Amino acid sequence: MKLDKAGQSALLRLSEVDLEIERIKSEINQAISSKELSDARSTLAQASEELLAARTLFENLSMDQRKADDNLHLVEERIERDRTRLNQTSSPKDAQGMQSEIESLLKRKEVLEDVELGILDELEKAKEVLSQVNQRRDEIASSIDKLQTEIQVHIDELKSRGRKLSADKEILTAKVTPEILDRYASLAQKQIAVGVIENRACSACRMGLTASTIDLLSSLAEDELGSCPECLAMIVR
Repeated sequence: MKLDKAGQSALLRLSEVDLEIERIKSEINQAISSKELSDARSTLAQASEELLAARTLFENLSMDQRKADDNLHLVEERIERDRTRLNQTSSPKDAQGMQSEIESLLKRKEVLEDVELGILDELEKAKEVLSQVNQRRDEIASSIDKLQTEIQVHIDELKSRGRKLSADKEILTAKVTPEILDRYASLAQKQIAVGVIENRACSACRMGLTASTIDLLSSLAEDELGSCPECLAMIVR
């Protein structure tokens, strides 16, 4: 297979460009399926569940606190009402009954105050936990946004390089004959299609070549493409 020196240089560069394009595609796929981003999203989901649990606990305690406060106000109103009635009654018997009820209500009030204080203490702790979990979730979400932006910038840069390489590929392809392009395409589906002799080895497969093989390849006409006996890659000189 014959190809002039300019065409051989273009063929070698075409192989390098295609390999770089494949590397770029691989990098883009890796960036899209970023493990770091996937792990961060899993952490965010866990933080969201913790936030939901913390918010639910806070809301339940807030409801309990309102109920306790309502019960306390109700007892206080009954105490105030009974005291007013006590001050207005002239019946010793009624007064004794109302006084007994007031004492019972006062004991009930103490219990309700203790209950409410306990709930308020739990509510304060739940509020602090809710704030911490919410802040942690926001920080994770913010880090994900930053990571997504970085990944997208990287992908955009890779795509820009890919477009430039694709443009270069069109130029290089035009310098190679159709027959050799067909051979190149067939080889490139399975391996590196083009190589040179480097340090007595084929640069495509890195296999060492015998002295007789190197002599044979060196003796070919300047416009004649060689072939690696190990991997069958086209050898340019």
